[in-house]
Amino acid sequence: MIAGLLVIIPIGLTYIVLAFVIGKLDKLMAPVVTWIILRLQIPLPEDFHLPGLGFILICFFIFIVGLVTANFLGKQVVRVWDYLMHQVPFVRGIYKTIQKVVVAISRPGKSPFKQMVLVRYPHPSSRMIGLISCDEHGEVTSRTGEDLVNVFLPLLPNVTLGFMLILPRDQIIPLKMTREEGIKYLMSFGIVVPGMDLPKEPA
Repeated sequence: MIAGLLVIIPIGLTYIVLAFVIGKLDKLMAPVVTWIILRLQIPLPEDFHLPGLGFILICFFIFIVGLVTANFLGKQVVRVWDYLMHQVPFVRGIYKTIQKVVVAISRPGKSPFKQMVLVRYPHPSSRMIGLISCDEHGEVTSRTGEDLVNVFLPLLPNVTLGFMLILPRDQIIPLKMTREEGIKYLMSFGIVVPGMDLPKEPA
């Protein structure tokens, strides 16, 4: 039973996550699929559903956008679009923020959230695991005169949500665990400890 659960649970949970994501994408792209069927007069029912088709269409759309924007004309279109988005009140704030985050994440040679650290929070006798999101100097550092680090503290069960602390560098403890190991540690509620050897199967 235990051996069976060790095999089935990871497979089952992986299937549930993938089915949820693909199902959401299929539902999102359902109107597009219907429009394509009607537009091209494909001999299929309007409510035709093929699992994973929405995911394939989104990947194809991203590829086409990248292909178009890679040439000179596409870059000019993107430049005009950026200018228009920066002129719209309220929208420009959201657009600029998201754009800066995407550029920072995709910057070659600089991978954010790569260092796992330990910080004292919410009180001195407790600890929380966080990820260094940025250790570059900016206005906050220049005004305080301290060597500060931005640390993202993920919350459970959704590790994509959390909050950020700005801490002096000497108050954080760098960890040797990788980002993947840290995420596994958090998502398993501390059950999967990085560096812990898995029990060996009986011979």
